Amino acid sequence: MSSERWSDRDLRAFVMRAPRLSWGDSELAEVERRAFRAQLVAIAASGIQTRILAEVGSLTSLEGLAVLSCELLEDGDYVDSKKRAWLLVCAEPWQYLEQWVTESVVHNYRATIGRRTKDLKVLSGIVAASSRDAIEGGQGE
Repeated sequence: MSSERWSDRDLRAFVMRAPRLSWGDSELAEVERRAFRAQLVAIAASGIQTRILAEVGSLTSLEGLAVLSCELLEDGDYVDSKKRAWLLVCAEPWQYLEQWVTESVVHNYRATIGRRTKDLKVLSGIVAASSRDAIEGGQGE
């Protein structure tokens, strides 16, 4: 494909080919993967990155998001068939892909990092001890 931005049709065509890329010529498959990742970075990765930052407060790599997006579409065992089907038929597939990747990253971030109640209690104590009222009242340092 050319260096012009992919249309919705181009994205849908890649989504249809993606699960079968590993079955054919590995050089051609890698060319297609690189083309998709470049398009994702150009079209949707910064939006995904912004959403993730707003959701969990963590920075991400644009290239990493592109690789993950490719993996989501290509890995037959992992692909959520309902989400993939909706991506193929929805009116705004790039926006839906952005939402899908964001949800995946946020879900995995939360599952991996989680909330540690002990850490939250310690942090709450630090905040309470460091409050302006406590400091002015001579209770905090």
